[in-house]
Amino acid sequence: MRLFSSHTPFITITAFYALSLAEYHMNMHTHDNCEIMYVTKGCCRILVENQEYILQEQEFIFLDSLVPHCLIISDHASCSLLNLEFQFTGKPTSIKITDAAKESPSLLSFLHSFQEYSIGYDSYSLGYSVKDLIIHLEKNICPSQDQIFMIRLLFFRFLLELTACLTNPRKGAGMIYLKKACSYISSHLTEEIRISPLAEFVGINKSYLQALFSKYMNSTITEYINKKRLEQAIFLLISSSLTITDIAFHCGYNSRQHFAKTFQKHYDCSPKTYRSLHGQSVSASTGSDYYYKTPHDTWNTCPFPAAPSKHTHQTPT
Repeated sequence: MRLFSSHTPFITITAFYALSLAEYHMNMHTHDNCEIMYVTKGCCRILVENQEYILQEQEFIFLDSLVPHCLIISDHASCSLLNLEFQFTGKPTSIKITDAAKESPSLLSFLHSFQEYSIGYDSYSLGYSVKDLIIHLEKNICPSQDQIFMIRLLFFRFLLELTACLTNPRKGAGMIYLKKACSYISSHLTEEIRISPLAEFVGINKSYLQALFSKYMNSTITEYINKKRLEQAIFLLISSSLTITDIAFHCGYNSRQHFAKTFQKHYDCSPKTYRSLHGQSVSASTGSDYYYKTPHDTWNTCPFPAAPSKHTHQTPT
C-alpha cells in the first residue's frame, strides 16, 4: 500500500458508515485514506480512474490511498452500503498494524504488495467483520480501554478477512456470475448475443466476465457462444428433420452460408455430410429422453445445469 512503511505502522480510522441510499452521485475525488465500500443490498456503480464497475450484494471494492474514484447510485435504484476508511500514520495509536503482520505472513505480504484497487466477492465473512467493527465504532465515540481493545481486535479481523478475499478467493465466487451468463446464453441461442448487455444482465463489467470465461471455460465469450450453437446444431442435425437452413437460423446464425462455413471449420465436414454420417430416423413420440455427445465430448463438460425455460428466464434491462 502506498502510505504503509516502517515509519507509518499505526492506523487511524478516519470515517465509517452503514446506510441505504436511493440515489447518490459522488464527485470524482482522491484522499489519503484506504477505503472499502461493501454492498449489503441492491447495487451501485463505482468509477475508478477510467473504469466503471457494477457492485451487487456481497461485492466490494477496496481502494488504496490516492486513487481517483466516485460512487454512483442511479435514480429510482437503491443500495445499502458499509463504508470504512483508515489511514496509515507514524503517530502512535491503539492499532499498530505491524503487530498483526508479525502473526500473519499473508497480511504482511498484502500490505507490501497491494496497490491501486481491487474488486472482490465476499466468499468468507468480510461483511460481518466490517459490520461488527462499524457497530462498535458507532457505539463507542469515547471508548474505554476494554472497548479500545475490542476495536483493535475487530480491525485486525477485518484486515485478515479482506486479505483472504483478495489473495485467496474461493473458486465459487466468480462461478455465480459464470453460471448466470451460461444460462442466459443457452436460453438465447436463436438471438443475437452481445457481450455488453450480457455483462449488464449478469451484473458485472464485461472485462471481468471475459476473465471468468478465460479462467474457467478456457475460451472467450464469443467462442463459448459459438460452441453452444454448434452443439445445438449437431443435436438438431442428428435428431430432427429440420432443413439445414432452418437449423442455421434456429441456432442463431444469420445465414446458411455462415453456418456451413463455421461448421466446416470446427468439424472438418459440411452439415449435410455430418447428418448423412451420424443422422438417424426420427419418429413422433412423447416422453422420450435423449442423450447426446458431440465428437469432442463437450456435452457433459459444462459444470452448469440445463438452461431455464424461455418462459422463466430474465432478460437484460
